Amino acid sequence: RIEAMLEACGRFGVRLPPFSLWGEADYRADPTAAARILEGGLGWNVVEFEPGAFAELGLVVFTLRMGDWSRLTHGRGRLYAEKALYAEDGQRTPHHYHIVKTEDIVNRGGARFVVELVKVDRAGAPLKEKFRVLKDVKTLELGPGARVSLEPGESLTLTPFLAHAFWAEGGAVLAGEVSLANDDRTDNYFLPALPPPSAIEEDVSRRYITLRDLPKLVALTA
Repeated sequence: RIEAMLEACGRFGVRLPPFSLWGEADYRADPTAAARILEGGLGWNVVEFEPGAFAELGLVVFTLRMGDWSRLTHGRGRLYAEKALYAEDGQRTPHHYHIVKTEDIVNRGGARFVVELVKVDRAGAPLKEKFRVLKDVKTLELGPGARVSLEPGESLTLTPFLAHAFWAEGGAVLAGEVSLANDDRTDNYFLPALPPPSAIEEDVSRRYITLRDLPKLVALTA
C-alpha cells in the first residue's frame, strides 16, 4: 500500500522528503530528527477506519510537515501543515470534522476525488442549512449531503464544523492536504466515532516505519 502510493508519487511528479524512506538504522543514526518526527506526527500512517475493511474504508497518509499548533493563539511562526493522501478506486474515508483546522484538499493526480459535505453543530449533529465552500477561486453554495468532484489540480477548502467524507472514483487518486497546524489526536471527530484500532499482524519484514512504530523506535534511540 505504501509502495503503491510511492509509485503514484513518482508517476505524478510529487516528491516526498528523504525520511519517507528511512529504516530503523536511519532513525538510530539521528535521534534528534527521530524525536522531531515523533513530536510532529510526521511520516507514514496506514489507516484502517474499520477493522478488516481497509480496501473499503482506508487511506494511506504521509505527513510531510507539521507546525506548532500550541502557538496558534500567538498568530506567528510555523502554523501550517502538509500531508499527502492516497486512495484506491472506491476507497472511502468516513465523515469527520474539525473544530480548529481549516484545510485545502487537493487532487494531485489520478482519477476524480469526490468529497461529500454536511454542516454540523458544535455537538456534531448534522444541520439542514445550506453552506458555502471555496473550490479553487469559485464559491459554491451547497446543501446537506452535496458532493463535489475534484479533478486533478482542483482543490476544496474545508472549514471547521464542515463534516466531510471523501473517496477516489474511477481509479486511484493521489491527493494532498494543506492546512492549519493541528493535533490529529484531538481535532478529528468522526461520525459515528471510530472503533479502537485493530492490532497489526506483521507477516513480512517491515520495510517502512509508520506512526505506530515511532514511539518504541524513538525510545530506543534516546
